[in-house]
Amino acid sequence: MPRPALFALAALLALCAPAARAPAQPGAGKLPAKFAKLADADVTVTPAKAKWGETVTIKITVAVKPGAKAWTYPFAPQDATQEAKNALTLPAPGDLIFIGKLTDPPGAKSKPRALAKKGETDQYYDGPVSWELKAVVSPKATPGPKTVALDDLALQVCDDDNCHIAKSRHLPVLTVEVVEGLSEKANPADLAAAIGALKTGPDGTKAELDAVRTELEATKKALEELKAQKPVPPVPGGGTPAPDGPAAPAKIDPRKRAKDSAVYKKELEELAARIPSVDKPPAPSLWGFIFTAAAWGLISLVTPCVFPMIPITVSIFLKQAHGSLRERLKLASVYCLTIISVLGVSAFALLKFMSWLSTHPVTNILLAVLFLVLALSLFGMYELTLPNSLQKRLQAKQSKGGVVGTIFGALAFTVISFTCVAPFLGGFAGISAGSDSSGGMVVVPTAREIAGGLAFATAFAAPFFVLALVPGLMRALPKSGGWLDSVKVVMGFLELAAALKFLRTAELRLFPTPQYFTYDMVLGGWVAISAACGLYLLNVFRLPHDEEKPNIGVPRLLFALVFLGLALYLAPALIKGADGKPQRPAGTVYAWVEAFLLPEEVPAPTASKDDVWRTDLLAALEASEKSKRPVFLDFTGVTCTNCKINEQTVFPQAAVREELQKFEKVKFYTDEVPAALYLTDPGKTARDAEADANAKFQVDVFKDAALPLYAVLTQEGGQVKVIGVYPEGKINDPAKFVQFLKDAQEKAKPKK
Repeated sequence: MPRPALFALAALLALCAPAARAPAQPGAGKLPAKFAKLADADVTVTPAKAKWGETVTIKITVAVKPGAKAWTYPFAPQDATQEAKNALTLPAPGDLIFIGKLTDPPGAKSKPRALAKKGETDQYYDGPVSWELKAVVSPKATPGPKTVALDDLALQVCDDDNCHIAKSRHLPVLTVEVVEGLSEKANPADLAAAIGALKTGPDGTKAELDAVRTELEATKKALEELKAQKPVPPVPGGGTPAPDGPAAPAKIDPRKRAKDSAVYKKELEELAARIPSVDKPPAPSLWGFIFTAAAWGLISLVTPCVFPMIPITVSIFLKQAHGSLRERLKLASVYCLTIISVLGVSAFALLKFMSWLSTHPVTNILLAVLFLVLALSLFGMYELTLPNSLQKRLQAKQSKGGVVGTIFGALAFTVISFTCVAPFLGGFAGISAGSDSSGGMVVVPTAREIAGGLAFATAFAAPFFVLALVPGLMRALPKSGGWLDSVKVVMGFLELAAALKFLRTAELRLFPTPQYFTYDMVLGGWVAISAACGLYLLNVFRLPHDEEKPNIGVPRLLFALVFLGLALYLAPALIKGADGKPQRPAGTVYAWVEAFLLPEEVPAPTASKDDVWRTDLLAALEASEKSKRPVFLDFTGVTCTNCKINEQTVFPQAAVREELQKFEKVKFYTDEVPAALYLTDPGKTARDAEADANAKFQVDVFKDAALPLYAVLTQEGGQVKVIGVYPEGKINDPAKFVQFLKDAQEKAKPKK
């Protein structure tokens, strides 16, 4: 055989030869020559592959060679004063959490201690001896090979002349391959020992240890529940259980690891291509949307920045028209069309991009600052006005009268009234975005948004035209006065509450876990704001621009009681119960407040198999094919208020929960996947990329970007189909939703 072929064959045999121990790095494991002359030393780890929670054993062996008059020492001699001993400091918790103590095996001999008092002896081993260490694979360990670091290991072997030391660098480099998933071989006692080891771990890594300890405790509970599950009774004649019979216990851990974003996106694109096209859901009622927009525009008229200007502006029209109806209508039309143009464009922009803007952290911070500035202005701390130079120009243009002066007058009025109009315009756009959230995707402009923007602006401008046409109606308007100051202050409190909400949304999008604007902190701020507003309306305190009026009217008293009652109603939610969970005031009001303030996402790894929500649709479809249970797919979002309302008030209802337990359930976040759903936070970029892929999948399959969206899917023989899509986002009728789930169950049953 030619020499090159011999070399190739030798290399192939070397590659195929089985390893005798866990993989070692090239060049590792070379003992010092004098040590190797007296004894052999080795370290191994078993098993070489282990899942989360599984125990691995590290074995340290020293074997004095036959005929060599040599010995080694224990690690922990019975006599603590013995100086001759082997040494090892257990590594700090990391991918492996070492448990227990290193125990010396029996069989140690004794000999008189050199230069010691009479009767003092040293323990030693003069034959092969092995020590074992146990370690638990941390649930935080990422899959792949992990080095078992024994950096502080020192082994001695001595003869009558000298002692020789072998350290960790002289021994094989050990690795254990971490395999993703909870191990059924995990030992609850070892898990408990690992938890105990973390509780007494180094102070410098307290935060990290707390996180790992939480994971271990969850893993231990999940293991105990897994082992407590009873196996499915065998079906006579073999085969799988009947579709409506008991399903096999699902071995589910809802916590996940982030896949490569490109891989994940490709998986969803391939899955979307396998699903037959779904008809686009019918658009919401256009007229209902227009009427809602108009109602918000009319409400914004009754504000202290706008209401006093209505009779003043109409009086200017009447004066400039000199009794001519035609001239009066012309000026009023120009004035109103200018307002409609400016406000209409603003309203359209907000309606069109609010879905994206409402979830962007920078936008939320800017809105919070803006609302804080507006609130302090409404409280009377300062007055927001146009710059003097701009104000003089506008006044000069306006004083000329005619069409040009009317246009500039309308522009000045629109800008000045922004302090009071902005919250209503933003509120309308925010509610619309809540029912049509696109999870960060910008939707193509539609007639719906254009019509909504024009309806808001037209309703806002209409009174100016109507009163110019019929001046006598001005006598029916209530007189402006102190009541408008009170309205201004109440609006200031509401804008202050909105600023806290915006700051909370921003922090939720910026950090995995909020540290400052937590749910409890913002709820506490709302309680304080509501109480302060009620006390203000009762004249307990006054603000700089208020008139001194000791008496209050009945409407003011009723509004004060509403705000004080709301503060008392929400306050118990700040108090934790004996189980450490906050109390939940009953009723729809708290459900709305809780959903609006976006409670933190909390994973439930110890939930029963029927209550678990997955985050992997492909895995859920595979499980569905085996269990014969359809997949309930929930498109949701961290900042989606309607999603929170459904999850907090509808899903926990007994009838709904009973039906949902018959599904493989999946949550698809389309704005940002919460860090709490991962075993290890992969970082905001990875979580956003996964959410973007989820959002694209929703649009590709369902031709809709609204949140929430609920759909039922099945898979059989690799074929995926959509059974049904719930027709509304916010669930207004739980009974109707229950019927939808039941109908989906029937449709998903195999045809006989």
